[in-house]
Amino acid sequence: MPGCSSNGRPKGSKNKASSEVREKFQQLVDSYSLEQMKLDLMELDPGERLRIMSGLLDFFIPKLNRTDHSMTIGDETIIIQLPSANCEPIKQIEDGKGESTLLH
Repeated sequence: MPGCSSNGRPKGSKNKASSEVREKFQQLVDSYSLEQMKLDLMELDPGERLRIMSGLLDFFIPKLNRTDHSMTIGDETIIIQLPSANCEPIKQIEDGKGESTLLH
């Protein structure tokens, strides 16, 4: 049958068990108030609270990709790597002999 694998449900169909778990989890999240979340977080030690809040940031603030810029002047290539908005750029200077120097 086209569109079906020989191992189960048709291609593109949703897994019923996963859909049910997602729905139950959404109900749990919807019933969890912001005030209760604050109280629960304040009961944790500071390190654990920071770890949890850091993990939650991934859902609200997109991660930035590293960006590389390079230019060649004579026989030297200068590469500037920008790992993210919160880090200082890393400058790499390569000479024509295959050696490079990192500058922070």
